[in-house]
Amino acid sequence: MDKGQANHDKTLLTWTLNSDPGNWRSLLYGLQWFAFAIANVALIPVILGPYLGLDPAGTAAYAQRIFFFLGLGSLLQVIFGHRLPIIEGPAAPWWAVIISLSGIATATGKPLELLRSELIGAMILCGVLLVVLGLTGIIGRVMKLFTPPIIGCVLILLCLQLSGTFVGGIIEASISEDGFHYAPLVISIIVIATVIMVAMKAPPLLRSINVLFGIAVGWILYALVVGEPVEAIEAAKIFQLPKLFAWGRPILESGVTITGVLVSVVILTNLLASIAAMSKATDRPMAAKDYDRAVVFNGVGNLLAGIGASVGTVPFAASTGLVKMSGVASRKPFFFFCLLIIATGFFPQVGAFIARIPLPVGYAVLLAAFTQILIVGLQQLKKMNLDQRDSFVIGLAVLTGAGIASLPEAALIGLPGMARYIFGNALIVGIIICILMEHVILPRR
Repeated sequence: MDKGQANHDKTLLTWTLNSDPGNWRSLLYGLQWFAFAIANVALIPVILGPYLGLDPAGTAAYAQRIFFFLGLGSLLQVIFGHRLPIIEGPAAPWWAVIISLSGIATATGKPLELLRSELIGAMILCGVLLVVLGLTGIIGRVMKLFTPPIIGCVLILLCLQLSGTFVGGIIEASISEDGFHYAPLVISIIVIATVIMVAMKAPPLLRSINVLFGIAVGWILYALVVGEPVEAIEAAKIFQLPKLFAWGRPILESGVTITGVLVSVVILTNLLASIAAMSKATDRPMAAKDYDRAVVFNGVGNLLAGIGASVGTVPFAASTGLVKMSGVASRKPFFFFCLLIIATGFFPQVGAFIARIPLPVGYAVLLAAFTQILIVGLQQLKKMNLDQRDSFVIGLAVLTGAGIASLPEAALIGLPGMARYIFGNALIVGIIICILMEHVILPRR
């Protein structure tokens, strides 16, 4: 039996956590991790850049920083934190907050440059909060608040809040001054179909990078059919360190900060769920101190994301899927991946290339990918009795949150600043209502 196969029957892994596949195999598996990360992260700066008021060059630099801090956060976790092969990437709740606050800022006339400074201030503060929570060891008590209905509602509302952005982006990409063009819409549909077919019909290893297939097919079709040249972004230097405080001095604004603190609590639920799933997949029991360390270094990751004008991070639950499908849980390939993705952060051309992904392709891929998050949310609700009491807990939270998400941007202008940021975010409103209904108004007997 090979060196890494001692526990094969028990874990169904070809290479376990502490096994050594050798340098060449490790490099190959590390490249697989790299492709998987690119497929899941490349579109984030492309989507968020316009909401943050970034030009193409600014979006390219944003992508460069996101990759650098993703690699650094993942490396810190696998060495000092939970010590599992889990990508520490941009958190979806932060995307929702950025998109929501951008709409409110635009409607109220706030400069997006100011919003960017407030966002990095919130990320830094939330990073500090998570570090403190991890060091004090009170995570277990805090997480008792997050029962299946709350976790389910959070995930469902996250999908509902971002779905409008994704679908709206696909439609808007088809509209120009001279009317509606069907080509971008058809390409978006083909991209979604590609992601679905690869995810369901391809061999296991290819399924794990179905998003990458969708991007490739869509980008090629867009270039051939639409034929509009995407603006080239010239990088000033071949090699450049990621710039710290690229958006200026961090600012703590009460409404944005409170919103960010609530998001950090949502991130905790995702973090613990991701670690528990990977622990089971790798047959490595996790003690309370392991979870505490993971929270500490997730806080460090969010702190670094703020300093680096990036996006707050969370362990990617999808990492477990890649380990299960590939049978490779060894840390050594993951180390190679971390070093490789950190290295991309030193080359501005990588960010410039990623920033050229056509938006219809990006929105379509994300729309397909978020179906998985929606299903996870619904699976949480299956754990409940779904009686009359549960209908009020879930229904009020989801319906109110969905109603908030459908409001026009100008609807909340009359509210004070802090209230505008809180009540203008469907995810935050849904969390508050669900927690109050679950634990205060209708506590389970």
